[in-house]
Amino acid sequence: MSAINPFSQGRRRFLTTSATLAGGLLLDYPSSGLAQVAPLAGKYDTLSPKAWRQLALQLKGSLIRPGETGFPNLALPNNLRYRSITPGGIALCADAADIATSLKWAKRHGIPLITRGGGHSYAGYSCTEGLMINLRQFNTTAYDAARQTIRVGGGIRNGAVYSALQGIGRSITHGRCPTVGAGGFLLGGGVGFDMRRHGFASDKLVSTEMVLADGEIVTANAQENADLFWACRGGAGGIFGINTAFTMETFPVDRSIELQLTWDAVSDDFLATLFLNLENSPEAFGCKITLTPGMPLPGQPASINVLIIGQFIGPLARLDEILAPINAMKAPSSTVIEQVAYWNASAFLAADDGPGYYQERSRFINGPMTPEIIATIRDWLPRWPNAQGAGNIKFYLTGGATQALAPADTAFVHRASQWLSSIEITWTPGQTMTSRYRAHRWQNGFYEMISPLCGGGAYQNFPDPSLQDWAEAYYGENLPRLRAIKSDVDPGNLFRYAQSIRPFRPGSP
Repeated sequence: MSAINPFSQGRRRFLTTSATLAGGLLLDYPSSGLAQVAPLAGKYDTLSPKAWRQLALQLKGSLIRPGETGFPNLALPNNLRYRSITPGGIALCADAADIATSLKWAKRHGIPLITRGGGHSYAGYSCTEGLMINLRQFNTTAYDAARQTIRVGGGIRNGAVYSALQGIGRSITHGRCPTVGAGGFLLGGGVGFDMRRHGFASDKLVSTEMVLADGEIVTANAQENADLFWACRGGAGGIFGINTAFTMETFPVDRSIELQLTWDAVSDDFLATLFLNLENSPEAFGCKITLTPGMPLPGQPASINVLIIGQFIGPLARLDEILAPINAMKAPSSTVIEQVAYWNASAFLAADDGPGYYQERSRFINGPMTPEIIATIRDWLPRWPNAQGAGNIKFYLTGGATQALAPADTAFVHRASQWLSSIEITWTPGQTMTSRYRAHRWQNGFYEMISPLCGGGAYQNFPDPSLQDWAEAYYGENLPRLRAIKSDVDPGNLFRYAQSIRPFRPGSP
């Protein structure tokens, strides 16, 4: 066993976290077909200071304005691509009544608003130039031992939820990044290494408390506001209201095996064996595979490197059986396999993704990995064009309990998949516009070739600003019902952003 630091476990570990560095905003060429990421037109500087003071006086919490202490950190998104989109004010609401007050104030003054939990929206959808409602003070946890459920605040970060669960020896399906907002993670589905045993995180949502567009404070569960509850289980955040609390089923945990393995310059036969064996692994095995282009060498074919991280709940001997056919094809260049306490393994596997510049484009793969997909990866991955930044493709192993529910049982429609794929690019502040353009062009070309082979939609928790058919890709057959629920609870479309579900309008399709 050897300690390693292959490639980078985190998405953007090598990137700067400074908000003051220049050059992060990509202004796309008009004919490029790339996502528009320029700031929203029109700041709200014309709103009088008196109006903002009136809001501040009505809040039990506080209102933070530009230039005041704490504003830069509160306004900064995780994706620095959108760092120039700054709010006119940030309402640090103390309770649901504060949220209702903020909503009424925003409607009265005709100012757009957005809700922020962790600020990790890949597409910057927790940014606004109007009013930001920050939920960071909704951060409590409470465990109900009789029901084995945990209630968490709507603005709590994943890391605080993990700490609370570790203290009681239980867990939920959870991700790797502790600074992600638990609310956004849960509302959009929620993938993690435990999902093959226990389903997506939203599958175990028992109840949620919300503030609706008209300021009404409601509870949504299987008995009360059942349609709204259905929508909150995969409909994504910031669309139907502001969720102030969630109650989740938990499951017991004890020990698990953490694993991290790398292989360099692999063949197509190796990739086929890798995917086939992991597809047929027990539901207690969960992993993420990252494929990166190898270092180009003169006179040699382009290579592909492999990193696997994950966990296995079971004996070491059984894990050896799962990995044996893969290792027989090619010995790993580095290996970490260790059985430890469950939450120690989760800490080892955690991502320390600080702010950076990035875009992801996802597709669910319905069914097993095919030779056609592998051939497309072989063709496109080594085409990565830049010396700076990075491009890769990742695969999260699904199947198992993620397929236990039917597509219409919850708003989360993606129930036929075996893998969730995502093509990712990152860039640095100092890269030239031409270099960034090449990165996006590579990502788009790769995505256009592989998407028809996948058979599934896109993951709403990886929002993709370049996606044209986003509503159908995220929600599929569930979209009409979601639009009907949106029309019922938010007919005026108060909660909106570029890829939020729209209410039905008279005469609209």
